Amino acid sequence: MTKIAFIDLVFRWPPTGGSSVDIKNIASGLQKRGFDVKLFVPLFQEYYPRGVINEELPFPIIKIPFNRFSFNFSTATKRIAKAVEDYKPDYVFFGDGYYLKPYIVSRLAKNFPVIWRFYAYEILCIMYRLYKENELCRNNFLLDQKECLQCQFPDLGMYKEIFKIILNYKLDDSDFHHKHEFLFSLAFKSSYAEIVKQALKDSKTIVVYNEFIKGIINNYNPDIRIILSGVDTKTFHPNPNGNYKKSDRTTVFAPGRMVDLVKGFPFFETAIKLLSLKRDDFKVLLTSNDSFIKFHGLRLRTDDFVLFDWKDQASLPEIYSKSDICVVPSVWQEPLGIMAIEAMSSGIPVIATRVGGLQSAIEDGITGFLVDPGNITQLIDRLETLMDDTNLRKKMGEAGRERALKEYDWDLIIENNYLPLFV
Repeated sequence: MTKIAFIDLVFRWPPTGGSSVDIKNIASGLQKRGFDVKLFVPLFQEYYPRGVINEELPFPIIKIPFNRFSFNFSTATKRIAKAVEDYKPDYVFFGDGYYLKPYIVSRLAKNFPVIWRFYAYEILCIMYRLYKENELCRNNFLLDQKECLQCQFPDLGMYKEIFKIILNYKLDDSDFHHKHEFLFSLAFKSSYAEIVKQALKDSKTIVVYNEFIKGIINNYNPDIRIILSGVDTKTFHPNPNGNYKKSDRTTVFAPGRMVDLVKGFPFFETAIKLLSLKRDDFKVLLTSNDSFIKFHGLRLRTDDFVLFDWKDQASLPEIYSKSDICVVPSVWQEPLGIMAIEAMSSGIPVIATRVGGLQSAIEDGITGFLVDPGNITQLIDRLETLMDDTNLRKKMGEAGRERALKEYDWDLIIENNYLPLFV
């Protein structure tokens, strides 16, 4: 029986991001097909609840404990590599993770074929977004490391962050766990970029979401494959009532971490506010968290907005089923845009921005509409087009469902893309 060791440095369940959902579906899908799989995760809850598993999963999980001092380039590499080596896998699949990832990859690649999965721009950008001053950043960590450091840590800010970590300073900052891993991986040293390049070369295969990411790392590995994430088409399905007007008012759903500005909330909110001056026959559903409510809650406490906890992934299928239109207003180069795929699987037309993986996920004019990021006039126009035409919503929703079944169903993704990696 082929043994596969999965490693993920940020995995938790229930998930708070698409990478954990991806790893869960790949591992369980391969296990169903007769592979022996085991997931290795750090148990390190400071700054971010890594390794916290509150629901039963269908495969074994090995938790390796760390604290803010031991989760570093030396100790983490030794402990994680030792646990994997004791398992004696035939393959290693490395999921999400940041600056410690290259050290562990190169260590394990000496004995096992390693498959490296990119989920966004981790390692390529300190803030994993490649987005600067409201546009795509033309630099990356492999091109000009000094520019990246100056961008993230101006005016000796790096040393301040080190002292905060040592003193266990608590920040209300969801990105602080990235800074911790960056600093304790010594990623600020001039030699680190070469460590990353070597790890990319050491990998048997690298998996990415789109051509843009592939283009950045194309020179470092001959086997880079574009594999999209899938969707559980049985869980995300059209409203069984076949009702394409779910209530008296058209319901617009904007999923995703709206507290993160690159997800496009200011752009979306402006369009909605202007549209509400013209008509009152719609309402908006938003996923949120405590930080989002802190900054926007008072302003959004009206009958036009309904807020849901973003962390409650189990409720998403029901929210989609109550929606008429899905909007994904990202302004950065969204690597994939799983929300758009979930909406299509649910039989809902999608309005998304013409960025990153969203451009290939949405067929403009067929499964929904693409608009230019930040173009408020376009977004309002497409919203009104769908609000005023129930038949068009129905037609686009059916086309999206068909596309999800043919291209994004997890069983197809596993059979067509992942099984060939392990033969």
